Amino acid sequence: MSSGISKAAIVGAVLAIVVIVAVTYYLVQMAHKPQSPHYPLSIIDYLGRNVTIQSQPSTIGIVSPDCAQIVYVLGLGNKVVLLDIYSKQLLNYLGVTVPSNATIISSIYPTPPLEPILLAHPSLICADAGFNYQFVEDTGTLADSGIAVIFIGGTDNTNVTGIYNDVMLVAKALGVTSRGELVVGRMGDILNYVRSHVTNAQPVTVAYLSWYNPIYVAGNSSFIGYYITVAGGYDPFTGMYPTITPTQLIIANPDYIIADDFMGNYSTTLQAILSIPGINTTNAVKEGHVYILGNLAQSLIEEPGPLSVYGALLLAMILHPSSFGLNSTEIPHYISSQWVMEYVKPNLNLTLSG
Repeated sequence: MSSGISKAAIVGAVLAIVVIVAVTYYLVQMAHKPQSPHYPLSIIDYLGRNVTIQSQPSTIGIVSPDCAQIVYVLGLGNKVVLLDIYSKQLLNYLGVTVPSNATIISSIYPTPPLEPILLAHPSLICADAGFNYQFVEDTGTLADSGIAVIFIGGTDNTNVTGIYNDVMLVAKALGVTSRGELVVGRMGDILNYVRSHVTNAQPVTVAYLSWYNPIYVAGNSSFIGYYITVAGGYDPFTGMYPTITPTQLIIANPDYIIADDFMGNYSTTLQAILSIPGINTTNAVKEGHVYILGNLAQSLIEEPGPLSVYGALLLAMILHPSSFGLNSTEIPHYISSQWVMEYVKPNLNLTLSG
C-alpha cells in the first residue's frame, strides 16, 4: 500500500511540474508577443491636439515627404491612397512604385488642397507641423468626414530626438509601435556609424545655402545644423533658417559651402552662388569646396524623416571623405542621385551597405 501511495505522489508531483512549466512557458510567450493596439485610440500629436482614432487605419494619406518616409519605412506603403508629388519623387529614386490609383497632390505648402483629400478619403493623414502649418485649419472639416489628422514635428525639429518622436507618434497611431522602436534603433545605428568615422576628424565650418539673394542658410538650431555637427562640421549661423548678409557669410569664412540646386541647373546655381559679393575670399571657394545637391541628396538632408540619417552620412562623406575610404576627388561638385545611390545607398530597411 505504501508503494502505491508513493507512486501516486510521484505521478501527482510530475503532473504539477508539467502544469507549472506549461503555464510559465505560456506567460513568457505572451509577455514577448506584440500586443494588438486597442481602438478607439487617443493620442496627443506634436501640436498638442488630442486626436481620437476610431479603428486601426486601413488607408493612409501623406502630405509631406517626411511622413512618407515614416509610413514606408514602417512597412505600410500598401495602405497609402494619397500622397504628395515630392514624396512620389523620393520613392521613385528608391525604386518604390506608387500604385496607379493613388491620388497625387502637387501643392502642399503651406497647406494641401482639401477637395482631393476628401475624395481619396484616407482613414488617417500624416502632416508636417512646420511645413503644412495652415493645414490645421482644415482638420475640423476632415474630422466631420471621418478623416483623422496627426501632425508630426517635421521641419520644426531641431535634432534627431524630434524625428524619433515623430516615428513613434505615427507608429502608435497606426498600431505598429514595435516596428517604430525597430526603426528608431536602426536610425541610431547609422548615426553611430557616422560619429565613429568622424570622431578624430578636424571639424570644418559649413554654410548650408538654400538661396543666394537674399542668402538663406540652415542655422545651428535646425535639424540640418544638428546633422552638420554629427557629420564633423560646425554651423556658425544662429537660429533655425536665418537670412544672412554677404558680410556675415564672409566673416564666417566657411570651409565648405553646400547648397540646394535652387536654380534647377548646376552651372546656373554655381554662378548664382559665386555672384555673392566677396564670396571668392572664403576658404570654400578658394579651396574648391562648393557642392550642389541634386534632388535625392537634398531630400535626404532636408526632409526630417527616418532617411535623414543617410543625409548625415552624405554630409560626412562630403566633409571628411578619407574617413570613409574615399579620395576627395571622388566627391563630385554636383551630388547627383546616381552618386548617392552608388555611395550612400539609402534604403527603406535602414541598413548600411559596403
